[in-house]
Amino acid sequence: MTDMIKSLKVIKIAEVLAPIMSSRDVVDKLLAPIRKTEIQSVVLDFTDVEFISRSAAHELLLLQEEFHQKHKELSFENANKDITQMIRIVAANRALPEHSKPTFKAERVSINSLI
Repeated sequence: MTDMIKSLKVIKIAEVLAPIMSSRDVVDKLLAPIRKTEIQSVVLDFTDVEFISRSAAHELLLLQEEFHQKHKELSFENANKDITQMIRIVAANRALPEHSKPTFKAERVSINSLI
């Protein structure tokens, strides 16, 4: 039982950071201690977090991916509907990135040819 307790860490975001996660910089304050930990599973508890920006959600997903590559787990819990939606939108954009934007190729045309 004590090994399981040591292998799991719960971080209450609202207490450690703020109830509003408005930028990557806010998430960066969370990154260093999480990256240094030997704990195999980290739970980010979003209780009392009211808002997360697109950039902060993206940074959290990058951190989650980094953990996965190290055979560790980073999960999110107690996120409200808006936070869950933002994380899903950002994750979907990462999964299906926009390959290329349409290019506009202007062509010179004589006005007389249009008549």
